[in-house]
Amino acid sequence: MAKIVVITSGKGGVGKTTTSASFAAGLALRGYKTVVIDFDVGLRNLDLIMGCENRIVYDFVDVITGNARLSQALVKDKQLENLYILPASQTRDKDALTDEGVSEVMAELSKQFDYIICDSPAGIERGAQLAMYHADEAIIVTNPEISSVRDSDRIIGILQSQTKKSRREPRDCSRAFDYHSL
Repeated sequence: MAKIVVITSGKGGVGKTTTSASFAAGLALRGYKTVVIDFDVGLRNLDLIMGCENRIVYDFVDVITGNARLSQALVKDKQLENLYILPASQTRDKDALTDEGVSEVMAELSKQFDYIICDSPAGIERGAQLAMYHADEAIIVTNPEISSVRDSDRIIGILQSQTKKSRREPRDCSRAFDYHSL
């Protein structure tokens, strides 16, 4: 069973995608079979950072809608043997991600990978909420400005109350996730 880690923030432009790519690459270098999923439907950038933008045939939404099998949409990294990317759709609307579809993809990926890294879009819209919902752990990326810190505080509240993990462990929501400063 894979460990699912969401990289999230309430604010855009703070380094979530760069952190997702770096974290996933580090896990793959340590021998863990790792997939990183871009949840930013319509505004994907993970494929650019990971250098596979010209190799995408199918995407996350294609898998959810049944237009492609998961194996067709996964892009294997050319440099790291244990690293794969599941790109977001660049042309579809973020509402194309469904609760049921994301759950099915996560279940299938959990059978194949040691780690699933979810690159969340900024804020608390649907893609971000779906990325956070399945997470076992969270990395919140922020920068030292009051709006970024305040938005991250809102994200912590969502992680503590609106995720699968927080619902499994309702006795003490403040401990649903462990938070670490870097």
